Parts: sequence; C-alpha cells; structure tokens
Amino acid sequence: MHFLIIVALFLCLPAQVRADAEKTLQTRFAVIHYSNEREIGDFLWRITGKRPSLTDGAELVKNRVDELVERVEMLLEMYPAPFQFSIRFEAHTLQNPAALYSHPTRTIILAVNRTTDGILAHEMAHAIINAYFPVPPPEKAQEILAQYVDKNLYSLY
Repeated sequence: MHFLIIVALFLCLPAQVRADAEKTLQTRFAVIHYSNEREIGDFLWRITGKRPSLTDGAELVKNRVDELVERVEMLLEMYPAPFQFSIRFEAHTLQNPAALYSHPTRTIILAVNRTTDGILAHEMAHAIINAYFPVPPPEKAQEILAQYVDKNLYSLY
C-alpha cells in the first residue's frame, strides 16, 4: 500500500512542479503567464528597449502592455468591455510563428526572442476585434484591420 502511495506522489510531482513554476503578472487588460524573471526581462527589452531594474521590471511590462492595448483600441476605434486576454510565452521553433492569437482561449502566444511591440500590437488587434464583435469577422478582414494597426502604430504620436 505504501508503495502505491509513493508511486502516486511521484507521478503527480511533475505536474505540481510545473504548476508552481508558472508565474503570472496581471495588467488592467491581460494576464501574462511566464516561467521566470528572465522571460519578463527579455519581454520588456523586446517591447520597450529598456532593461529592467530589480524593482521596476514588472511595472514597466504592465504599463507597456496596457499602453499598447489602449493604442490599438484607439486605432481601431473599438473598445470592447470588459476586455481581458492572456499572454503566454513559448519557445520559438522554425515551425512556429513569432506570435499568434487563439480566440477560443483568448490567448496571445509569443516567442519572446522574436517579439516586438509591433508584433504584440498586431496580435492585440486580433484579440480586440474578436472581443468587439459578437460574431468575429472572417480571418482575412481581421488581418486587414491588424495590418492597419501595424502601419499606424506610431502615427499620430
């Protein structure tokens, strides 16, 4: 009997370790899921060009993500309420794109080492478009709007 308990605990350990390893960072619009502080630091560098200090890295990430959401909403003139989505970091492989948006899970999946603020804003556009319309428009129409965000992200500043 003790053997079965030990085996059961051993089999459950990897799942528990993975659950403990994942951390989250809550912004006004997003929950960012990450594994370690280096991911957050790399993400911050990729979307702001700034390196985190020991005290302000998380705040800078939260502020930048929320600024980008507000900018994309303004460009699209779409303000879905309530608007919440997730961001997850995944390892980049040659088969995977730098980023993608999954509507069923309302999640932007990013390869941190290839992400830019423009790529993030493009995927945010997909998230906002899908949240704004009761029935999301076709993918091609969404892509036209997301490309409009790409083109105009830094105009009007």
